[in-house]
Amino acid sequence: MIKRKPPTVRRVGWLAFLVALVSLMPQGMQSLFADSPSETLLPNSTIVGVVDGPGGIGYWVVSADGSVEVVGTKIVPPLGVSEPLTDSVRSAYEGAPGALGIWLQLADGTKVAIGDPGPRIFNGHERPAGWLSGLAVKQLMRGRWIDDIDRGCVAELPRAVRIGQLFLPMMTESQFGAAVEEARDHQIAGILLSGGATPWIARRIDELQDFADRIPLLMAADEEGGRVQRLRHVLPDLPSAGRQVNERLELVRQRAERHAGQMLELGFNVNLAPVLDVGAGPGIGDRSFSNDATLVVDYGIATIEGLSNGGVLPVAKHFPGHGATDRDSHEGRSIGPVLLELIDNDLVPFEAAIASKKSGIMVGHSEIPDVSEGLPSSLSPAVIQGILRDDLSFDGLVVTDALNMGAVSDRWSTEEAVIMAVQAGADLMILGTLADVGPAFSSIDQALYEGRLTVDRLNDAAVNVLRAKGINSCTLIGRVRGVMNTVHDW
Repeated sequence: MIKRKPPTVRRVGWLAFLVALVSLMPQGMQSLFADSPSETLLPNSTIVGVVDGPGGIGYWVVSADGSVEVVGTKIVPPLGVSEPLTDSVRSAYEGAPGALGIWLQLADGTKVAIGDPGPRIFNGHERPAGWLSGLAVKQLMRGRWIDDIDRGCVAELPRAVRIGQLFLPMMTESQFGAAVEEARDHQIAGILLSGGATPWIARRIDELQDFADRIPLLMAADEEGGRVQRLRHVLPDLPSAGRQVNERLELVRQRAERHAGQMLELGFNVNLAPVLDVGAGPGIGDRSFSNDATLVVDYGIATIEGLSNGGVLPVAKHFPGHGATDRDSHEGRSIGPVLLELIDNDLVPFEAAIASKKSGIMVGHSEIPDVSEGLPSSLSPAVIQGILRDDLSFDGLVVTDALNMGAVSDRWSTEEAVIMAVQAGADLMILGTLADVGPAFSSIDQALYEGRLTVDRLNDAAVNVLRAKGINSCTLIGRVRGVMNTVHDW
């Protein structure tokens, strides 16, 4: 088990108190290990105790080096015991099958439960206060730290839910009713609006979100401005990117923020914009801010900041750059510059977007001749995992461009393309229609069963989608179900 150094808490006063408290503990108390009849957990010597937080708010996990982490707001003890935990933990184990929390045995022999000790005690719809802290501590015991806790929890979600979070089908407003079943069963991440919108669209989105319940949908639209604005009939017109470069940056930022607020009022929480392509290549034109990478950075980041400040997730596109390709990828294979040229020009705006930590990234279908080996970037491990993830250190949401575009569909079926995209490192695949969801779901399930796709890669993708929704997967354990059963047992 790889042990990670836990992050140091920022509350310096309480840190000093806890370090002193730990130093007073007997040496034999400096370990936490697991002992469970149902599932044995590996020892974790980094955790030495659990103490009550300042003012009785929360409980704090103390590590061997004196750093601490808050893990909840309340411990629910058995048998009415309510004394604060000021002693070290001698052992810890999971509760009854189906339990969401863990049991701790203290040095004096008493036991307390952190979180939900299981259905034998709590069987209502709502979990007791502090149940999430039990899940967090369980993940800590398994060697994960705070930034990885939700990655551990996502593995406990129904398989159908994890697979479903990979798909973003395109639909017209009049087709929204057909998505009720998928929304209810948590089998799709959300919907990308195609076509226009009517004044009734907000009500239709509200109805869909009601069915989605605990896993809200990503409701996305292409609101770039100019000729690409799906909500033009219900929201004010936006100038094209090519026109916006004649305006002050602050005006661009303010307009984007205002537009994001109006999108939210309608129910849209994702904007597949801005276009960060450098140059007006085939299919791009005035969708690009400029042929100058510096101007694309300035106006692109202003747009990203405005959308993000307004509460909408921006998704910058079309990585690694479509401004100098030889063909529109809607129509067929699209070849871009070699990597060295991309580094000096096309990749610059995307590096800025990644540095902002406020944007998802859409990967387009253009090919990099010396890197992608004849594959569209959207299906290329060398581009997504290699350049975007490893070289540029992007750890956020990666969205593919629509997989029904000619650059992909001329050579691969949807079923083949979704597997290739996930293998390459993408998290969310845009599908041409809702009818593509079933075949895509089955193909991912089959690939997992056969080992062509790893469960870890699926889980990472699901985490990134749920994080984009602002959801910690730990809060979903035991509260969601996947109605569409997976065929294969993987």
